[in-house]
Amino acid sequence: MEKVIHDFATGVLMSSDEAKDICRLGKGEECCAYLICGTNGFECIKMSYPLNSSIYKRLEEGTMNAKGIGEWDDCPWKNACLEEPEEKEKD
Repeated sequence: MEKVIHDFATGVLMSSDEAKDICRLGKGEECCAYLICGTNGFECIKMSYPLNSSIYKRLEEGTMNAKGIGEWDDCPWKNACLEEPEEKEKD
């Protein structure tokens, strides 16, 4: 697995085995909706704007077969959006 950081987006490239084990490829509705396959193989686009915007919209509308949003134990984005920034101590 390899995170690829761009100016406005971060993608995760992965093998087909990682896509099956982590993103639940082949598990129907349980499969992560942000998993795509292209010329570079399997990739997670959860943090890749603007590619992910159409996925967010389709998930809200219920028009996708895959309904997973990641966040599983081995997901590279587990809790990434849920973590609150640490508070700085006041003097």
